[in-house]
Amino acid sequence: MDEQPLVFAHEVRKRFGHVDVLNGVSLSVSAGEVCCLIGPSGSGKSTFLRCINRLEAIDGGVLEVGGEFVGYRRKGDKLHQLSERDVASFRARVGMVFQHFNLFPHMNALENVIEGPVHVLGHPKAAAAERGRELLAQVGLAGKEGNYPSQLSGGQQQRVAIARALAMDPAVLLFDEPTSALDPELVGDVLGVMRALAARDMTMIVVTHEMGFAREVADTVAFMDGGVIVEAGNPSDVLENPRSDRCRSFLSKVL
Repeated sequence: MDEQPLVFAHEVRKRFGHVDVLNGVSLSVSAGEVCCLIGPSGSGKSTFLRCINRLEAIDGGVLEVGGEFVGYRRKGDKLHQLSERDVASFRARVGMVFQHFNLFPHMNALENVIEGPVHVLGHPKAAAAERGRELLAQVGLAGKEGNYPSQLSGGQQQRVAIARALAMDPAVLLFDEPTSALDPELVGDVLGVMRALAARDMTMIVVTHEMGFAREVADTVAFMDGGVIVEAGNPSDVLENPRSDRCRSFLSKVL
């Protein structure tokens, strides 16, 4: 019997006004897998991530994390929308790393990392701080605990953001183009941290333009265009022998 996927999407739809951004996205990601989403800007990749984290509510289809509906709870044969408190509890299990870091500028690195564990999960501050220091060291930022975001490079800020997401002990980590706002020489440090997470079997869904990273680290690469997944498979198949003309055209411009 096949193990239930950790993240399961079937015919997920999302509309903003009169614009259909997701037109029936179907994808399964098992625990311990890395899935890279590639495709042109405007194809729905980031919106799909935001739906998984319930930052956006879907308009149709099925979306589950850990066997639970995202944003809803089944009672009998009906689905009931979760309260904001329950959504916040769910979101704690789905870590999100944004393109532009989204750190609190008035908090130092350690304070940013422990904010969620202390105020959302209710962990004692001392224990959270000890864990926070361990996570900052894990992402290569030992000694930077007292630095504020303005005192850190973009790559360092992004690594603080990764540590902050890890501090919540999420079941899955979502990365929304985590290196696209970085200077080229800073990209490698962030990708190195992500490679190390993949080596420890962290479940990750990564929207990225870093095709080398996708080829090296991903278990599955999914090409999105027009709000659907056009094709998906192992990296060598999708990146080197794409089946669709649209994927072939896209890759000819980025590889």
